[in-house]
Amino acid sequence: MGQVIVIGGGPCGLSVAASLQERGIACLVLEKGGIVNSIAAFPANMRLYSTSDRLEIGGVPFLSEEERPTRNEVMRYYRLLTARLGIAIRTFHRVTDVVRTGGGFEVRAADQHGRDVSFEADEVVIATGTYDQPRLIEAPGEQLPKVRHYYTEGHSYAGMRVLVVGGKNSAVEAAIDLYRNGADVTLVHRGDTVLKGIKPTLMLDIRNMIEKQRIRFYPQSHVLRIEEDYVRLLTEEGEVEVPNDFVFSLIGYQPDIALLRRLDIGIDEETKSPRFDPFTYETDAPGVYVAGVVTAGITNTVFIDDGRLHGPAIAEAIAARRQAAGLVRSGGSGTIA
Repeated sequence: MGQVIVIGGGPCGLSVAASLQERGIACLVLEKGGIVNSIAAFPANMRLYSTSDRLEIGGVPFLSEEERPTRNEVMRYYRLLTARLGIAIRTFHRVTDVVRTGGGFEVRAADQHGRDVSFEADEVVIATGTYDQPRLIEAPGEQLPKVRHYYTEGHSYAGMRVLVVGGKNSAVEAAIDLYRNGADVTLVHRGDTVLKGIKPTLMLDIRNMIEKQRIRFYPQSHVLRIEEDYVRLLTEEGEVEVPNDFVFSLIGYQPDIALLRRLDIGIDEETKSPRFDPFTYETDAPGVYVAGVVTAGITNTVFIDDGRLHGPAIAEAIAARRQAAGLVRSGGSGTIA
């Protein structure tokens, strides 16, 4: 019996791999960047909202200096966990296509040198998350070099006029950090407030900064056009022109819909979430499973805390699938016959 290929080496993909390994099922993880690549792209000084115990996988304890670990502590934990468990992973292997063959799948990828490589699999698990596909504000000028869809640090923007678009944790956290690093910050949000649904640790700071006008806030507003020296907004009071050097559009991310569609996986057009069995995580494309954040589309309802729990369920489903097909010794630990 062949291997399972997991696409995505984030926490949820690693959870799937660890769970399959516990059952003696061969598994290979393909990751387009480094281990937990999306976390490496988080702001440099970020502290995760989740507590360390809610990030654990594979039965390996995660001890952090404080209850809520830093980005660097999280990266170190998953890096060491991968080595400790001996998870087979090919980093810097970007999956380009998955093709169904007579008995399974051919997974095609490009390695770090751009060379085409392929792997055979009996089952495929898509754990690609959403972080690589930023949602666009779809305004003229969004393609300008000054527009960014990811935020890492504020130091470089000291003295710059920076506009942040969004009203969730990432946008609020970026606006606060930019202000503290000496940027002239404007925050734009379609909703009437940014004080709902954000981390409690951000609430007091952003409220004070807006009330004291340290950060200009335009609620119920959106971007009409981005130019080199300014951004035109539609606000409650009409159109406003804001002088500007850089724009951070932090309005969320979405799954790689193209890959899902090529596998004939049904997609909910409103939420962009794939169709799958809520118990086994198998999609309506037999033999293809989804895990982690990708399962929720653009709804922001699945995070590492709960996405990591998909791994054991998927491993159990694959083991049962193989057992039913007579490919695993009955009564055993899941070792392939």
